[in-house]
Amino acid sequence: MSAQIDKEFSPYGFLQLQAGGNTTFTNVKQLDILSPTFTVGVGAMVIPELGARVNMNGWQSKGGFKSTNQKYKYNYFNADVDVILNVFNLFSKNYNRLFDVSLVAGVGINHAWNNDISKIDLTKVTEDVSNAWGNNLQKDKFNGTSFRMGVMGDFRLNQNWQLGLEVDMNSLHDDWNAKYSKKKRDWMLTSQVSVTYRFGRKKKKTTAEPVVVPTYVEKKIEEPAKPIPPVVTKPQPKPEEPLNEVIVYTIRETDVNKEEIIQKIADWSKKHENGKIQISGYADKGTGTPSVNMYYSKQRAEKVAAALKAKGVPEGKMTVHSYGDTVQPFKENNQNRCVIVMGQ
Repeated sequence: MSAQIDKEFSPYGFLQLQAGGNTTFTNVKQLDILSPTFTVGVGAMVIPELGARVNMNGWQSKGGFKSTNQKYKYNYFNADVDVILNVFNLFSKNYNRLFDVSLVAGVGINHAWNNDISKIDLTKVTEDVSNAWGNNLQKDKFNGTSFRMGVMGDFRLNQNWQLGLEVDMNSLHDDWNAKYSKKKRDWMLTSQVSVTYRFGRKKKKTTAEPVVVPTYVEKKIEEPAKPIPPVVTKPQPKPEEPLNEVIVYTIRETDVNKEEIIQKIADWSKKHENGKIQISGYADKGTGTPSVNMYYSKQRAEKVAAALKAKGVPEGKMTVHSYGDTVQPFKENNQNRCVIVMGQ
């Protein structure tokens, strides 16, 4: 699959929405305290390798005691500033790829409230709770610092939209969930699906190979002063109109969908033993990315050539080209998902 490569990187900003789940590493089973989480972020990629974003994340989390199988919940909110390192851009200058992997690291602050640990009968708990929020188990709010590291993968849907998955490990102060441990920090794992909108990216002007449309000139034969009988070595076929056929496709369609057109081209080839056939594939600019559109145009053109070969058209009579969305032969966007076949 060929891809169109931008030789220059264009900085851009982005808005990101994420939703998923979180769990805290404690002596309770992680699946038992799995909780929902939601994130809103805004940032920018200033150079190909590095970017930054500001994240606001939170909703609900849970804690528990293994000895009594009791659980409690609380609300939380994190605000982080992250640095983003695009791993693929460290090694490649193809800025139009469909998939990217980035590393994330950041610092921030967190706030917890509505903790209902006070509903638990701590007299039956065997874990050490003596230092839970400074012996004040009724305390309802806590502020602290947070650190995070993670990885995210993004699949590019088109020029502006991306769909991805991000997994982060968040280090939080031990007191934030009102449960004491000797490690002084709690680790929270978050996994979220993300939708990202990219904006501000400058579109690159591409120089495309022009489509050469054959022109046909009818030559006039002047009668000589004295008629000379021509020497006929082989009967010549009657002149016919040059071949010009168009096959239009739906979105993401590549299979040949016009059997009658294929048969018509094959019949024309049989009548014109010395005729040459040019097959040109295109994709519409209104959908997809340059690399995806180049792939579809190539598939369409090659499958038309294969269908003609199956009908008996010699491979040596055909030339195949694919232009992606770099050339739009028609004004109507949907008409440009097509293959144009010309013969002379």
